[in-house]
Amino acid sequence: MQSSFPPLRPRWLLLAWLVLNLVQAALSPLDPDETYYWMYAGALDWGYFDHPPAVAVLVGLGRDWLPGSLGLRLGHVLAGTATVAALYRLLGRPTGSPLLLAALLILAQPMLQVYGFIATPDGPLLLFTTLYLLAYRRFLREPTLAAGAVWGLTMAGLMYSKYHGAIVIFFSVLPNLSFLLRRPGAWVAALGGILLFFPHIYWQYANDNPSLRYHFSGRNAPYRLSFTLQYIGNQLLVFSPLLLYHYWRTFTVSRAADSFERGCRWLVLGVLLFFLLFTAKGRTEAHWTAALAVPLVYLVFREATRHPAWQPALRRLCLATAILLLGARLLLIAPREWLPFAKPFDNAPWVEDLRDRAAGLPVIFENTYRLASLYQFYSGGEPGFTLTDVDYRPNQYDLWRGDTTLRGDTVLLAGQANWEMPGTTPFRAGRVSLLLREVPDFQVARLARLRTQSPPPDVLRYGTDAEVTVYARSPVPVKLRAALPVWLYAVLHYSDGSVVFWRLRPLATERLPAGEERRLYRGPLAVPRDAPAGEVSLSFALGYRGMPPLVAQSEPSKVTVRARR
Repeated sequence: MQSSFPPLRPRWLLLAWLVLNLVQAALSPLDPDETYYWMYAGALDWGYFDHPPAVAVLVGLGRDWLPGSLGLRLGHVLAGTATVAALYRLLGRPTGSPLLLAALLILAQPMLQVYGFIATPDGPLLLFTTLYLLAYRRFLREPTLAAGAVWGLTMAGLMYSKYHGAIVIFFSVLPNLSFLLRRPGAWVAALGGILLFFPHIYWQYANDNPSLRYHFSGRNAPYRLSFTLQYIGNQLLVFSPLLLYHYWRTFTVSRAADSFERGCRWLVLGVLLFFLLFTAKGRTEAHWTAALAVPLVYLVFREATRHPAWQPALRRLCLATAILLLGARLLLIAPREWLPFAKPFDNAPWVEDLRDRAAGLPVIFENTYRLASLYQFYSGGEPGFTLTDVDYRPNQYDLWRGDTTLRGDTVLLAGQANWEMPGTTPFRAGRVSLLLREVPDFQVARLARLRTQSPPPDVLRYGTDAEVTVYARSPVPVKLRAALPVWLYAVLHYSDGSVVFWRLRPLATERLPAGEERRLYRGPLAVPRDAPAGEVSLSFALGYRGMPPLVAQSEPSKVTVRARR
């Protein structure tokens, strides 16, 4: 007996995917990083502190003409739909029963579900990973100059999406390297990709390589076994634990059928191993391997078509996973009143409360670019800024200078819970505890750059007063004795990421004129006795009363801290 249901059509499935993600994008609350990238899109550039510019371009597609979260996410919804369309082509345009299997495999991938509507760099990364693999396969079959030029275009797209694109390229070409090196089209691809990526490379150079500095040194931390265990657990989760058996069978039952499939296998295993080794230098994020969703779907689909006996069980497992993922998506769009627990990413209520308290004053957050961008988005464009001290990491706000317009104004300062300042008011921003205080005549001190007259001593001893002279220059005037005083600190940076700092006083001046270098301090550099001994980096920085010193205001010097003889 024939089924009464019409046959599946790829365009119907693609349309359903688009509509699902449009609804999800409009009704789901925003992750803080999404509003951070929304701020990117308001100042389009060839690069940003954390990422290349593709995420900002996609956010910019709907930012200024569609309301709320739908406008922010529209570009990523379209990119997610294009990813599925390109993946359908990568799978060979299946029809009938194979099409159902392909659709279920895609629905069972958390990374494809999440980044089908969430606005982060992983959305364009998934799109260009799929396009890259399509172009790579075509080149392996027909290694012409034209195919190489298209392949190079997708390489540039990968790199403009996320720096992880370099790892995708490396591991996918590695098993076929001897073949590729003998093909002129491969050189066209490599050189063309570099040439297209050059504007971002120049942006890095012009801005003192902030991304390279951060990604290669700013993430370092002493090794913990928990880093490795967390990474393994995250990977089991983000690639659907119900499908682990079929992943294992895909890689063990048979050998790669061709050079492209071999490249996909190396890509999956190489990236997983790379980030496993990366746990030796710090914590990894679960989504760093998101691009692997594409080759995994391809490899499992290819293997399942070779072994039809797999397909009934595989379809059931994919369907069960898809139902779980769709249930989680429903929780995100459910009204908060319907849920017996706090709704994830529900930031609008506290922003509305803070906006009312600010009463039109600009809000400056200590050590949280996430809350600053959330505040500006959900408050309807009320100005939100952040200042970064040594207890936090640098970010894009440290490159922007929008806060210079606040010099001398009254602001609402939102400090962290350890801000030692009288007259503050506690405030809860979601799960974060803050202290609020209205500050008149606010001084923008973060742009100042400090230097010493001569290098500090190689060895600093407890209780021994080494002499130091510190000079400061700022592009904007800074009053050091303002309503919120600005202090000078010496800072010791340890290899485990910890810092020790202490205040240097009295200062030699009460103000820094714009563009003029002034002697700020001349006197002892007495290391506190609670500073651990060892080799450290010494720097100098300004800081607001009761807060740690600001970040990256002088070049560090290598010194050794020792006990007094």
